Amino acid sequence: MAKVGLVSLGCPKNQVDSEIMAGLLAQTELKVTDNYSQAEVLIVNTCGFIEDAKEESIDTILQLANYKEEHCRVLIVTGCLAQRYPAELQAEIPEIDGILGTGNFDEIVEVIERGLAGESTFEVTAPEFEYNRILPRKRLEAGYSAYVKIAEGCNNRCSYCIIPDLRGRLHSRGLAEILKEVESLAAQGIKEINLVAQDITRYGLDLYGEPRLIELLERLTEIEGIKWFRLLYAYPAHFSEELIELMASKERICNYIDLPIQHADDRIRARMDRQGSSQQILDLIERLRTEIPEMTIRTSLIVGFPGEGEQEFQNLLDFIKEAQFDRLGVFKYSREEGTAAAKMPNQVAAEVKEERYQRVMELQQEISLARNQQWIGKEVNVLVEEVQQEEGQSLVIGRTERDAPEIDGLIYINDLAAQVGDFIKAKIVDAYEYDLIGEVEYEFT
Repeated sequence: MAKVGLVSLGCPKNQVDSEIMAGLLAQTELKVTDNYSQAEVLIVNTCGFIEDAKEESIDTILQLANYKEEHCRVLIVTGCLAQRYPAELQAEIPEIDGILGTGNFDEIVEVIERGLAGESTFEVTAPEFEYNRILPRKRLEAGYSAYVKIAEGCNNRCSYCIIPDLRGRLHSRGLAEILKEVESLAAQGIKEINLVAQDITRYGLDLYGEPRLIELLERLTEIEGIKWFRLLYAYPAHFSEELIELMASKERICNYIDLPIQHADDRIRARMDRQGSSQQILDLIERLRTEIPEMTIRTSLIVGFPGEGEQEFQNLLDFIKEAQFDRLGVFKYSREEGTAAAKMPNQVAAEVKEERYQRVMELQQEISLARNQQWIGKEVNVLVEEVQQEEGQSLVIGRTERDAPEIDGLIYINDLAAQVGDFIKAKIVDAYEYDLIGEVEYEFT
């Protein structure tokens, strides 16, 4: 029985694809292992979204290519980088025995079998993967939180973004398939579901002729066992009043939303091909916080986009001060070949991007600290993710519903008897830029 090592890079959507591959392998005599020294086959599921992600993917492939010479027989590359640069990878890294793209990664078992037989496979198809079927899935990480992909691809065609080329146009999964997957995860003991898509607000548009996110959420919240449903990556221009009302009425939908706005200067937004104005975004934020007072809002921004001068950047800083985001991530613009923005004049120098990146981060740290400190004295629900023992005392580490897994902050609680997967109620006693300190007066179910 051959053992397979699987390295998953990039975003949560890529992690879902890796877990599908692991599920397909679990149906065979192949065995996924975390111990690469025992693996005869190595798979790298790559990211190719921006320059930093491409560099990480290439570095990982090269490390495993060196490792392969002495320790394993087959090296396979899948994912976004493979979709984008299949010929270059095949030519430049001869240690690679197989390449699959984002549209046909479900052929992984056959490619492994050919590789073990000494045959190479380099097959990259169109990026639209067919999710509307029952796909096996084996989670790669322990814990009580899982990602569920409800749609893939995107129709927005922002001028800086390569995602439509890597993942295709919007293609939603059917309601029935999503419900069955969540029911299965609930049966496995999962307590938090993070719904992901490039634009979650457009879910169902391609299948049903209209968005069906509301119906999906209503059906999902009828499934027993799941405590939290979290919505990730909601395009602001498509955010409906009906969605706000539903989130306000459903206790199991987290008071948390990720609204990637990318920029706030309207001229830059137009160059980005982003819909909606900065004022419309501010109006949406006000409605969310008015109707859901404890709403946590996260966003992502790009600094150094072509044509961004000091005035446009200052407009962005002013917007951040007014919006008061609870969570914020910022990226330095990456000039990606094949995008409209790559051909634009007035590209911004790397040192200017770095300086603007630091200014945004410093501003947001002040805002994050102030917003976290507003929670001191309040009680919050916490999902326990880790329990450490040291010198006879326990340290519980968890997340509130205000914090998405892997990207947001944590809460730390001393001297508490708890187990991973427990939900507890904690009182916030201190707050920092990203993390919270809590204490527990009683537990709840």
